[in-house]
Amino acid sequence: MKEMSRKLGPFSKIKQTNRVLKSIDLSRYAGVLVVLCFVGLYGLVKILSPQNDSAQVRFVEAPGIESSEEKRDAEARLKDPFSGPEHDHAVRLRETSALGMAASLSVLSFDHRTLELPRNVTGIIGNLSASELWPPGIELRNGVISSERSIFHIAYRREPFSFEVLAIPRSDHGSQLLFRFPLPQSEPNSILYFEADRDRPIPSALLTTEQLSASGWKIRHWRGDALTLNSSTLESLREQSSLLGSR
Repeated sequence: MKEMSRKLGPFSKIKQTNRVLKSIDLSRYAGVLVVLCFVGLYGLVKILSPQNDSAQVRFVEAPGIESSEEKRDAEARLKDPFSGPEHDHAVRLRETSALGMAASLSVLSFDHRTLELPRNVTGIIGNLSASELWPPGIELRNGVISSERSIFHIAYRREPFSFEVLAIPRSDHGSQLLFRFPLPQSEPNSILYFEADRDRPIPSALLTTEQLSASGWKIRHWRGDALTLNSSTLESLREQSSLLGSR
C-alpha cells in the first residue's frame, strides 16, 4: 500500500494543481496577460533587431565674418525708408513754410479783428496760440518754437511790413533755412528761400538779399518736382504773400 501511495503521489499533486487552476477565474486577468504578451514581444524584437551605430553629426554655425555682414544687411533693410538727409531736408522745408503760412494767417486774423497789425513777434505768437494755428509737429514750449527736427526763430517788422522764419537744425548734418514773407520774386513753380551751413552765425533780422548773400547765405528755389511741393501749397503761399504785400 505504501508503494502504491508513493507511485500515485505525483498524480495526486497534479490533480490538486488542476483543482487550484480551475478554482481561479482566468477571465479576470485576461487584460494583464495581454499586456505581458505585448511587452514580451517588444523586448524580443529589440533584442533581435540590429543596432544602429551610425553617428549623428550636429552642425553649429559659429558667428563669423559672413554672418556679421548678413546681419548688417538685414538691419539696413529693416531701417526706416523714410529717413536720411534728403528726407529730413524736405520735411524741414515743409515745416518752415507751414510755420510761415501760420504766422501770416495770424497777422491777417489779428488785423481783421483789431484793424491793426501786431506790434511785435510776441503778438504774432500769442495770436497763433489763441487761434490754434500751430502747424502739426510744431509747438511752443518755454518760449521756444520747435519741432522734432528744427528750432525756429521769427523776426518781424511792422513798417514796412515783413517777417521771416529761420529754422536751425537739431542735428549736426542739416542746414539753416530762411523763409521771408511777403515772398520774394522767384522762378515759375518755385518758392525762393535762403540756406546756409549749420555752423554759420545767425544773421541779423530782416537783412536785404544782398546782405544775406554777403554773409554766406545762398539763394535756393524750392521746386515742386524736386522736393515735393504741390500746386496747392504754392497757391496758398502766394495768396497769403499777396495779401500781406497789400498791407
